[in-house]
Amino acid sequence: MELHPQNVRKLPFFRDLPDSLTEKLFQNGRLVRYRKGATVFSSGELLSCAYLLLDGEAMIYNLTRRGNRKIIFILGGGHLLNHNLAASRRTAIFCEASSPLLMLTLPVSFFLQTMDEEPPLARAVLAEYERYIWRLDHQLKNTAGSMRVERKIAAKLWKLGRDFGVSCPEGILIRPELTLTVLADMVGAPRETISRACKQLSARQLLLYRNRHFILPDPEGLAAFYKTV
Repeated sequence: MELHPQNVRKLPFFRDLPDSLTEKLFQNGRLVRYRKGATVFSSGELLSCAYLLLDGEAMIYNLTRRGNRKIIFILGGGHLLNHNLAASRRTAIFCEASSPLLMLTLPVSFFLQTMDEEPPLARAVLAEYERYIWRLDHQLKNTAGSMRVERKIAAKLWKLGRDFGVSCPEGILIRPELTLTVLADMVGAPRETISRACKQLSARQLLLYRNRHFILPDPEGLAAFYKTV
């Protein structure tokens, strides 16, 4: 999918930017494609660009002390992927393509200068930071140790269904491919535990898993489950 300045207004980051500013970003940036599974950047890497995701799904994760992957976010088009632009350009997270990606990369020096000159860009970056903090706050609540694994999975899949769901005959299909291992990395539990929990949700007719895709037959029921059980 090829995106141009005139048709990115629906994406969250660009939604409130003037057309002239969006055009300026595209003129001074570079469109880059990444294949599924490619690493966009790694923890400890010194980044010279700001990464604006235009299309596809990107996985943001880090490693635990034991070397296990902990997925923080899966982000769709219209998000700024790196948030260490001003104080330090050395990133502390990993970014991997969950699907083929189309990215707009901009030199950090240009991006920061444009933020100084163009208040709408500064507000767009601030809105991104606020969204991240809000999502992290909810993740902390949903990953509390006292929360049953089934509820953690239900909360995570409901959120993915809201962000990346498409209608299908059986309910809402979560568009990115997700293995049980990836879901385990998102929730922070062993794969075997995730497999048993998914079977329990399936027995409640709240979840289907087919060809690496999760389907939510009853999203409202799934939400009620993780909020009340």
